Amino acid sequence: MKLVKQIPLENGLTVSFFNHNHRYFGDYHKVKVEITCEVPILEAYFATPDEFAEARASLGASAVFRRSLEQMGVSTDELEDCLNRVIENFSNHSLSYLASPGFPRKLIQKEMANITQPNRRAYSD
Repeated sequence: MKLVKQIPLENGLTVSFFNHNHRYFGDYHKVKVEITCEVPILEAYFATPDEFAEARASLGASAVFRRSLEQMGVSTDELEDCLNRVIENFSNHSLSYLASPGFPRKLIQKEMANITQPNRRAYSD
């Protein structure tokens, strides 16, 4: 796992891009980019001190947004361009959501809901 890029966001968070590429056959590679954004658990995100304490006990000091994007069948000479396209595409389409002021609270609420109501999720990553 190699850190490729970090982007600081307007809401104080930082998005990190990690390269997990590997060759799987001949000159064919799987380009895999893991995207993470660590969100600290702050008391301001909760209605009561008890909810905050429960979140800290359940999640620890932070929650992590994590996504993996993959592309198969990439030749060696296209690796760098493909990696840059994947990062650029995610940045163009998703960074505004992660940079929004409400994102940290929403992520933490979602993570807590996944713990307290595990069957609520329609899918898993």
